[in-house]
Amino acid sequence: MQENTDKITLAYEHLRENMPSIGFLSHKKRIKGYIEITNVAQYLITSGEISEQDALFILSMLMRKFSRFQKAASMTAMSLDNIGRKVMSPIGVRFAVAARRNLNLSETPHYADVPTLEEEKELE
Repeated sequence: MQENTDKITLAYEHLRENMPSIGFLSHKKRIKGYIEITNVAQYLITSGEISEQDALFILSMLMRKFSRFQKAASMTAMSLDNIGRKVMSPIGVRFAVAARRNLNLSETPHYADVPTLEEEKELE
C-alpha cells in the first residue's frame, strides 16, 4: 500500500513540475499544455509506473490543487468538439470527457472512445 502511495505521489510531483506555461488567457497554450501533461501521464501508464486509475486520480488532484492545470483542463473540456480525436492521448481524452460530463456539456465524437459509467461497472 505504501509503495503505491509513493508511486502516486512521485507521479503527481512529476506531472506538476512538467506542466508547461499556459500564458495569460491563451486558448492555444492552455490546450497545448493539457495535451503535453496528459501525454506524460500516458507515458507513465504505458511504462507501468502507474495504472490508468492512478493517473485519473492524479489528474483529479491536479484539477483541484493546481490552477494552471485546472485552467488548461477546463479549456480543453469546453473546446473538445474542436479538437481531433487522435490529437490527445487516451488518458487525456478520458479525463476531458469526464470533465465535460461533470459540466453537463454536450457529447462530442470523443465520447465514443470512453466507456460510460455503466459500461465501466459492468467490466468490474
